[in-house]
Amino acid sequence: MPAVIERDAVDALVAAQWSRILGERPAEPDADFFASGGTSLKAAQLAGAVRGASGVKISLQRIYELRTFRGISSALREDTDTAHRRLVTLNTAGAGTPLLLVPSASGGVVGLHRLGGSLADRPVHGLQARGLNVQDGPPSSDLAEQVAEFAEVLEASELPRRLHLAGYCVGGIVAYELARTLHARGWEIGSLLLLNTSLYCPPLTVEQAMQEKLRQLVAEAGLPAEVAERGAGEVLRELGSGEDPADFDARVRVFGSVGAAVSGFVPQPVTFPVRLFSTEDRDDPADIAATPGPVVDWQDLGLPDFRQYAVPVDHFEMIGHDPTLKAVEAVMAELDGAAS
Repeated sequence: MPAVIERDAVDALVAAQWSRILGERPAEPDADFFASGGTSLKAAQLAGAVRGASGVKISLQRIYELRTFRGISSALREDTDTAHRRLVTLNTAGAGTPLLLVPSASGGVVGLHRLGGSLADRPVHGLQARGLNVQDGPPSSDLAEQVAEFAEVLEASELPRRLHLAGYCVGGIVAYELARTLHARGWEIGSLLLLNTSLYCPPLTVEQAMQEKLRQLVAEAGLPAEVAERGAGEVLRELGSGEDPADFDARVRVFGSVGAAVSGFVPQPVTFPVRLFSTEDRDDPADIAATPGPVVDWQDLGLPDFRQYAVPVDHFEMIGHDPTLKAVEAVMAELDGAAS
């Protein structure tokens, strides 16, 4: 599983454009643009792409001075509120129907930048949940409320009224409901792309889902399991990431709110195209055991325009797996062609 080097939407934006121009993601936060294959022409392309996506001008000379992924992101972060925007742009190039990324339990576009990178032949935008910015107040743990807020953000935007929507993991459930809501409001849904989204959603409170996130972070860092039981502050201290405690707590609370919101979700019928990209480990055995009652999977819902594609890597690898991302882009291109 490639390391996630993005901390927020600014990092995701820069990583997407870096990947688009150099053909590969930054290997580490201190990756040097020029040592990674950048030239003066590519640096000019990066400066223009970042400006197009964020609205912030970074000169070619500034790219030469900053050089690294961390440096470019930090400079952009000082001059923009992208990290806290509810709707962010990852890519403006390409002629296809725009792709809208709906956040998973992370609440934002961190980890999804590859979908806006070198393989995307279309504009790519991403939504971010209320609550990532502590100034916006606490996140909602009600799915209908989350979806209504996202719909209002989109209605107030200048995005075209035909979109592809994609959601990874539980983000696919939020994307499904958002696509259904937009479709009812007259938007045209090019497709709904479910990226390893399971319908096994055990009942969880916000606090239980937050604790699950802490256990996940502790396990990923190789720390003793009991650290997670001591609370977010202790987990952050042990991780030693330097992240602001309030921001870390907000991020964990957003995770908990999304986890609680999708509990017990049962999809209603839709008529627009639904495409599921699924790994063998999509359904977690623990979630299967904890979800009450029979669960009808996506392929058994009787959706009129549904297709499923097998992904040959695991859940965490798929979001950075080039053949899968190429297949996602190919599906959108095919549907765009059929609609033209």
